[in-house]
Amino acid sequence: MPLAILTALGAAPIGGAAWAQSAAQETMPIVDFDLRHKACLEKIAQDADTAYEEAMIWQGDGGGRRARHCVAMSLFALGHADEAAFRLEKLAKAPDGGTPAMRADFYVESANLWLEAGLPRKAYDAASAGLKLVKSDADLRIVRARSYAAMERWDYAETDLSSALTFNPDHARALRYRADARLRQGKLEQARQDIDSALKIDGKDIDSLLVRGKINEAMRLEKLKTSAP
Repeated sequence: MPLAILTALGAAPIGGAAWAQSAAQETMPIVDFDLRHKACLEKIAQDADTAYEEAMIWQGDGGGRRARHCVAMSLFALGHADEAAFRLEKLAKAPDGGTPAMRADFYVESANLWLEAGLPRKAYDAASAGLKLVKSDADLRIVRARSYAAMERWDYAETDLSSALTFNPDHARALRYRADARLRQGKLEQARQDIDSALKIDGKDIDSLLVRGKINEAMRLEKLKTSAP
């Protein structure tokens, strides 16, 4: 709250001024931490080394989960996906990890970075832990499906993606991933339906267009096979 406003409130009855001061003490640090967290994440794109150093200092100064989050994301930008994933998962489990929704977001990021590190089993574990907190989180189900896909468990991937689509039927990425999972299992008609739905939502998505091309080719080859004498 600006100093001029606080000064003006000083003329009010003592109880009102005390309330205003207490409210300012409670809310201002949260706003400052959020702004600093945003600035820290933006710094990563400009200079990851400096962002990491500043985040470590902030963490030592009591920056809490926001500082630890920025440390982890800086490490990922510096090429340490496994260490970043470990820190994010630890943050999701920490006493100050935030609300269930916040913790779920940390688990999503952790699982994604475990996949980046080539460790799908750890990605699966992180996503599963998050789903125990928020079972309806589509992003957690998608990243767990991607973990299954990395282990070539296409049937399990399809199941998780179907669950994600139960909660969010118009999730284009979930539709695209399920189309790919169904393609891998030879479910060509179902795969085509999924990718058509995904492209109705986002017709310019390059990844969806690529999956559609693969499905069309698989259907062409299947037709040749069945029409051969």
